[in-house]
Amino acid sequence: MKRFGRIMLWAALVLVAFSYGNFQGGFAAWFLFYATFLIALYEWLTERYALRSSTSTRRLSSHRLTAGQTLEVDVLVEVQGKFPLPWVVVEDSLPTRLLLQSGSNRELHFPGFDRKLRVTYHLQNMPRGKYTIGDTHLVTGDVFGLYRKEAVHRRSDEVTVYPRVMPIKYWHSVHKFNTGNSYAQNRMTEDSANVIGVRDYAPGDRLSRIHWRASARTGSLKTKEFELHVTNDMMFFLNRTARDYMGASQQLFELAVTTCASLSKYALQRKFSAGLVSYGRDRMTIPQSRNEEHYFRIIEHLAVVQPDGDSEFRDAILREVNYLQRGSTVVLVTPVLDDEIVKLIGFLEYRKVKAELFYVVGGRTVDETDHARIGKLSTLGVHTYLLHEENDLEDAVRGPAAYASNS
Repeated sequence: MKRFGRIMLWAALVLVAFSYGNFQGGFAAWFLFYATFLIALYEWLTERYALRSSTSTRRLSSHRLTAGQTLEVDVLVEVQGKFPLPWVVVEDSLPTRLLLQSGSNRELHFPGFDRKLRVTYHLQNMPRGKYTIGDTHLVTGDVFGLYRKEAVHRRSDEVTVYPRVMPIKYWHSVHKFNTGNSYAQNRMTEDSANVIGVRDYAPGDRLSRIHWRASARTGSLKTKEFELHVTNDMMFFLNRTARDYMGASQQLFELAVTTCASLSKYALQRKFSAGLVSYGRDRMTIPQSRNEEHYFRIIEHLAVVQPDGDSEFRDAILREVNYLQRGSTVVLVTPVLDDEIVKLIGFLEYRKVKAELFYVVGGRTVDETDHARIGKLSTLGVHTYLLHEENDLEDAVRGPAAYASNS
């Protein structure tokens, strides 16, 4: 209807100008008619032939990047026919988050009779995530600005930006009990099923571990304690609780994700077993494994996670720790260190579950209360690593008591 209305309007203007020329006569009247007729013809040709059979191709420098890298986008537009284009605007559809990274994904060209246009733009400092670069829009019009014509080339290109992975040469905790000759089995000490004592039953203990004689003798449930079996099997717990990051910058969560990605890569490169628990709006549990494909499962998940959980971090730990292999090490990555976390780690230690804590501080100040809690964890034999920025990670994991240099 809009196109039909435009045609009828120009036809009416030409008819009026022709009638005026016949009625008035003279140079001015007929000049007005010819000028109106030529403009109407030009507008009709523009509508009919501008961007007719136009095509475009888009090439990305890469579909997989690491956070902080630059994505180069190259768009080549080809226009069929010989109708001149006074101006053309070429624009790619970008997600809102990428628009902030773009110098310009929209360019104005004056091609005239040129049949090919090239648009190149760069998305610098790409943020972690998975993005879709959508359709390519071409817009042109007449020289008078009376008419605009748009062509949309439907396409979709996915780009995955993975978290940064910091190089780690040595993680003290992983090698602390490694005896060398047991490396092939990824063990740090010899396995033993010898019972060395009993303790009070704790929620989550298997029924097969209950010492029924001791339970009957004392009147309360008792659980068998075996000789310590510690392995290089790691389970990483990433805190995604929204309220724990509230008021902090996005960089705090990015630091937590980078920590998980770097440590899991370190473990898997050395053929240790690693897994990931990530509770947010979606609940993801990647079981422990030690093959290379397993790392891609972890890193693919870490590419898209956000701090969008509404449940407590400790609930995720209590729920999943019961399914861990005996002797696994729990690695907690969290921006919050409160009394509940300290009690939880004490509970894990009571159940002979080795724990490591990576306290993601960012630009915040570590106060005396934090140092007191870190001291309590130290008495339990738990290493606490303070992380202010990504570059702290390699230095932090070198020593057994990273908190000592920050206290």
